[in-house]
Amino acid sequence: MNLTENQISEFNSYYNKACTLQKGIILIDGYRPKNLGFFEKMRAKKAIYNFEKALEIYPESWQTLFFIGKIYQRFRDYEKSLNFIELSMKYETQNHVLPQEASLVCMHLNQIAKAIEYSKLSININPENVALLGNHAMNLLVAEFDVEAKDIIEKAILLHPQDKINRNIKQKIENVILKKEKRPKFNDAIQ
Repeated sequence: MNLTENQISEFNSYYNKACTLQKGIILIDGYRPKNLGFFEKMRAKKAIYNFEKALEIYPESWQTLFFIGKIYQRFRDYEKSLNFIELSMKYETQNHVLPQEASLVCMHLNQIAKAIEYSKLSININPENVALLGNHAMNLLVAEFDVEAKDIIEKAILLHPQDKINRNIKQKIENVILKKEKRPKFNDAIQ
């Protein structure tokens, strides 16, 4: 899509304003955010408005689509979140964060098979990322694919033997297999 200089300028104006507004509202790297307060919700809604105005100019902006999806995720509107993240994935196929986040949203929607599909896709994009491997192993464990979960977590441990999170995941998988521990549900897995 070819944009004029005016369109590029207008897009950048809306996009940059939205990015400023959403700062501190969406978080991507494993941090469990607190609930949004009144003013944060207002900023988030204004960010969505500006991102949507940017999309009117350039509807294929995967970053814009992804950020809208992340904001809806913070609002716990997981269906809208997934729709936007999946749309962003149509335009950007090499960024492992997109399917990783889609997987998380699918787990919130109890779409376990789809969550596994997306966590596997994120690994296909970035096969040596131990966090992605741990996430996929937990998805598999929740879905009762214990042997596959164990294989994946062992691969992660081989790549980074000192990773405490994946060592804990490995222990949890082994305990579930040996029936020393109950199988986690999704909400248990993200605690």
